[in-house]
Amino acid sequence: MTRDHFDTLNHGVWKCEFTCPTIAGGTAQFNLQPGIQPNQAGSWSKVGYKPARYTKGRFTIRFKLTERPKDQAVWWGLALWNDGPAADGSQFSEICFGYTTNQSFTNTQLRFESAHRGHDVSLKVDTGVDLYDGRYHTGTLEYGPDYAAFYLDDKLLKVINDESFIPSDPLELVIGPRLVTGSAPLQKKFTQTVDWVKIDA
Repeated sequence: MTRDHFDTLNHGVWKCEFTCPTIAGGTAQFNLQPGIQPNQAGSWSKVGYKPARYTKGRFTIRFKLTERPKDQAVWWGLALWNDGPAADGSQFSEICFGYTTNQSFTNTQLRFESAHRGHDVSLKVDTGVDLYDGRYHTGTLEYGPDYAAFYLDDKLLKVINDESFIPSDPLELVIGPRLVTGSAPLQKKFTQTVDWVKIDA
């Protein structure tokens, strides 16, 4: 079991993509700044877990979100990811929960996704809570060879049992939001704050 409380950002454990989170008060604040085009420092703030990749396990974060961007496409969440054997990324594998904010779901809804070498399923999940109200929630991804499950605040909300969608390649744990390629710059800052991460694998 590994649990990281983000009193500091341990660069021996976490690698940053574009922009590191700001560490404040024992939390990691993944900030996307206004006025910055996609795929640049300030428009993308993610970390990947360096010590291991996984083919099963239980992965939990305690997180909160600021106000949902109205028109800009920001993806936020928790993901396990592998680019796959094809150079173009078409054979990616993943398990994730989160959402791209300019889509048509309500503030209580998100996506739970699983993919095996480009064969993927994306499920709408209604959590029953406003995810953008600035309150903390715990989100958990759990998977093994024949299933993937999503929990919010310790409540099981969705299970994928079709093994054709379950990854078998080792996956990297990735946390944080990004402004999606092709989207307009943000009008105001968006932050995904993470209090802690727990890995049971």
